[in-house]
Amino acid sequence: SPERTCAGCRGVAPQADLLRFSVGEAPPYLAADPARRLGGRGVSVHPRRACLAAAVRHGAFSRAARRRITASADALAAQAVEQYRRRVEGLLVAAHRSRAATVGTDAVREAMHAPRLGQGALLVVSEDAAGRRDELVASADRLGTACVVFGTKASLGRVFGRGEVAIVLVTDRGIAASIVETSSRMAALSEKE
Repeated sequence: SPERTCAGCRGVAPQADLLRFSVGEAPPYLAADPARRLGGRGVSVHPRRACLAAAVRHGAFSRAARRRITASADALAAQAVEQYRRRVEGLLVAAHRSRAATVGTDAVREAMHAPRLGQGALLVVSEDAAGRRDELVASADRLGTACVVFGTKASLGRVFGRGEVAIVLVTDRGIAASIVETSSRMAALSEKE
């Protein structure tokens, strides 16, 4: 895979490991492009707050745009986190449509004890989940199932067309791996320096 240089730390990494910001001709000039689908010039950075702040501090975005751009690292990070959040929601919808998602505490508890669960499954827990959350997270850990904290009960509920959803089990390995990667990028961009 092609390699790119991070505009923040100046480290070289595979293109897929970096977050791209597309440079446009009209304001706001910069758009987070995690899927690398937007055309035109772009700036690549590691999906970490420190690299994004360094790229802003060193004027990498202004150089790429060939004009002065006043963008804050916080605003750019928020834009990228929003793109990643939508990506995770899309992956959860895909898992649900392909019948690879089990929704709800009781259904997840039952599915976790199924012999066909295996490695590669993912437990998605809302930030505000309570009740038997700790029990299910501990059970997932014992079974070697990854666990990700994502969204609120209300936001997960909207994804699945329900009122509130606290816990989801994703059994498709590919979808689970994509959710884990995207969630870790969200967390790295959300951390304050």
